[in-house]
Amino acid sequence: MPSARPQEGRTGVQFDARQRASSLALLLLLCVLWYTSSALTSNTSKDLLSRRRAPGQEVRAPAVFPYPVTLTLVQFVFVHLYCYLGTRRALLGEWVLAKRLVRVTWPQLRDILQISVFNVVGHALGTLAVSRVEVSLVHTIKALSPLFTVLSYAVLFRVSYSSRTYIALVPLMLGVILACSSLSKSRRDDVVGFIAALGSTLIIVAQNIYSKKLLKPADTVSTSAPEKLDKVHILFYSSACSVVLMLPMCLYYDARPMISPTAPTVGLHALYLLFLNGTVHFAQNMLALQVLAHVSPVTYSIANLFKRVFVILVAIAWFGQSVTAPQWLGIVLTFVGLYLYNSAKNDAPPPRDAEAESLPMHMRSPPLSTTLAPRPPPIENT
Repeated sequence: MPSARPQEGRTGVQFDARQRASSLALLLLLCVLWYTSSALTSNTSKDLLSRRRAPGQEVRAPAVFPYPVTLTLVQFVFVHLYCYLGTRRALLGEWVLAKRLVRVTWPQLRDILQISVFNVVGHALGTLAVSRVEVSLVHTIKALSPLFTVLSYAVLFRVSYSSRTYIALVPLMLGVILACSSLSKSRRDDVVGFIAALGSTLIIVAQNIYSKKLLKPADTVSTSAPEKLDKVHILFYSSACSVVLMLPMCLYYDARPMISPTAPTVGLHALYLLFLNGTVHFAQNMLALQVLAHVSPVTYSIANLFKRVFVILVAIAWFGQSVTAPQWLGIVLTFVGLYLYNSAKNDAPPPRDAEAESLPMHMRSPPLSTTLAPRPPPIENT
């Protein structure tokens, strides 16, 4: 009997170690799937939106689907459709993403609509950027998300970071600058693509900070609070709101070019790419939400930076892009900045305010975290 407690203690420690290892393995798997789906989304978007030069030819073939705003709309439609199908037990049996669709309250819908505004603007700018410049350049610019995240918390919420954290951002910024050295301010596509990519990065960082409350549980929950929504429901309703918001933009920007006599014919190849793009975009969203639910906004930005580097390398290989020495140096500096940034964050405890603070919410309704989504279980994602 005296040895029972030590034995129980060792068993508990072993169980905790196995649980931590399992959680880490799950997080790594989620990141790999997230990176892959993101690369496929970006590259298929580029295949749809941009003119391609056939091997051995100087003349570029017409774009398969040169409508960036409409492509963004199609992506949201696929997200909404897949979320709906994911709740159909008759179709998926026990593999459903959610047992049933829960109706939202007006306060919930109002908050989801706010997230949808971020979604629409951020994704539309990102798609526009991909249509104008190389995928690798777009994601190199988006690699600045940790910089904007740290600055946002430092300025808006007065969160303190170590000097090492700020110093680590220097090679990251230099790397992005060098990677963008091929851009020319005399080329309109380069200017539009750069501004769109930078704007998309700022919007997505703001969305990530805001959305963290969407997936973070409150300390106490009122018994009279409306039923919580999991990430599937959040995607379902936010994508529906995004479709409604995108329709006027689509009609304004793409309706006239679509009905023009010179508009390209949408054939089977274009439909296949649209289907593939919409499917991997849904997977990217599900996986991004799952990763975001496991980590803080700053840690999510670090994982997002890894994703950018992965997507950059895949895009270079996918399109056979010619990369100059300064651009390669920029990519290497991005790796160095990431390493220094991770070291700085690991050597010091993360600022608690970065997890506790959120953007201001409406005072007339319960906090977003109490009415929308608890932190999802680790067994279970732009």
